Amino acid sequence: MADQYLLHFSDGSQYGPIDRATLDEWHREGRIPPDALVWPDGAPEWVPVEDVLSQARPRVGGAEVSTPTSDGGPPPAEDERPTRALGPPGAPAGAGPPSEGEPLAQAVPHSQESPLPLEDLVAPEAPRAPAGPADERPESPPPPAEPGPDPEHEGPNTQPRARARPRDEPPRVRVSGRTRAFLLLGGGVVLVVVLLGGLVSVLRPTLAHRSAIAAIERYALADRRVGDQSLGFVVDLPQGWVALREDNPFVITRGARLRVAHPALAAFGAVRVEAHPELMGDLDRHLDAVLQELRPQQPSLTEQGRSDIQLGRGRGRLVRTSWVDGTEPVQGATAAWVDGYEYYWLHAWAPASAGEDFLTAFQDLMRALAPTGALAAQVDDAAERLAVEVPELSPKALRLLIGERMSQGEDLEGVPVDALRRVSRGLEALSAAEAGEMGEIYGNVWAPVSLVERRRLALVLERIKADRPVSAADVGALREVVKAGVVALPPEQRARLQELSGKALEKSLVLP
Repeated sequence: MADQYLLHFSDGSQYGPIDRATLDEWHREGRIPPDALVWPDGAPEWVPVEDVLSQARPRVGGAEVSTPTSDGGPPPAEDERPTRALGPPGAPAGAGPPSEGEPLAQAVPHSQESPLPLEDLVAPEAPRAPAGPADERPESPPPPAEPGPDPEHEGPNTQPRARARPRDEPPRVRVSGRTRAFLLLGGGVVLVVVLLGGLVSVLRPTLAHRSAIAAIERYALADRRVGDQSLGFVVDLPQGWVALREDNPFVITRGARLRVAHPALAAFGAVRVEAHPELMGDLDRHLDAVLQELRPQQPSLTEQGRSDIQLGRGRGRLVRTSWVDGTEPVQGATAAWVDGYEYYWLHAWAPASAGEDFLTAFQDLMRALAPTGALAAQVDDAAERLAVEVPELSPKALRLLIGERMSQGEDLEGVPVDALRRVSRGLEALSAAEAGEMGEIYGNVWAPVSLVERRRLALVLERIKADRPVSAADVGALREVVKAGVVALPPEQRARLQELSGKALEKSLVLP
């Protein structure tokens, strides 16, 4: 029969039997390491593979070889060689390998009564790790060698088979250098993306804040001093505040004379002015009216408290408020002041997150705001000039009447007649006792006048109260009688008359 060989590698793995052609082919392919051992068919012991390959035909010689160890170490001593028979079943102990006439495949049968397999005799301690002839090409390793090859299914051309990997041994994965480089590169990219995402998350509020500031500043006026006599006040804008153009999208307030913003706090405000002579300088009543006007736009608006506030010139009244705009809490501050008969109010608001910084900035703005007082000066000048012509009114009531006429664009020449009309229409504001007291005082005023003249002038007064035409001569005669009579009154009676007349005048101003 053809020559047969068993192969033994230094890691303890064995392959075969194979024929000489397969042995030569594996050697040419580099699949057999130089330190491998071969047991030729009929040989008494293992032979270095190089000795077998160097012979033209294999011969069993007396080469000095030793039984290999499972770890590929130095050969054991003579007395350490295996003494179990490698022959067929039933061979006596100490017999050599199978004879030349016997098939070499019977050296490791699968029978339960047969001697131990060849690999157990040679390397009983070696683990059955998967291996094959050394090959740098993993796609074509020799198949694992099963213990006890079946001679009916294996022949000279059968590929060697490596032993199966133990189940508890994890598979080995080989990663090439290029794959490792791609993995490192991918990990680096992921790390950079994560870092950039975190940085953007941290910087997003700051970037949004800066963007909002830039959007507001696009509508800011360059002037830091705003206002004139016609506006009714002058303000030197403090640090952080800017005046906004009328076409800005942030402050849309009907009739606003000034629009301001504090970009850093996202605060906005507007100044409005209204003529309310009937308020007689009552700023709290004015603030009540302002809040009533704001509530339709801000249904959740609630008042947080009131206090005085210092202006650049004079003082005003402050009311603090809060409301919810959508889902955002908002705080507000409204300050009111008066100039003559005109009532000003600055309404400002900011996110609740601005905290007390908003109130501080608002107070700075109010201290920088100086009412011109031009209108009040005009009213005072007119009141001082007309006090002689209308002595029945106190200076306060006279300024109220003058302010009312000026707010309506009416001239001041009709103030004396208007005083008679409005006091007469407002007598219902007086109690019965007050009305009787006032009647007694006016009896003293009319006492020097004849009965006939008194009756004629009484008819003139009724026409004035009814807004019916009256001649200038009749008006002049009536005014002269009233003026002379009031001036002739004792100071106590004149002061009381002025008080009651002022009360009636205030009532008349609120009548339709």
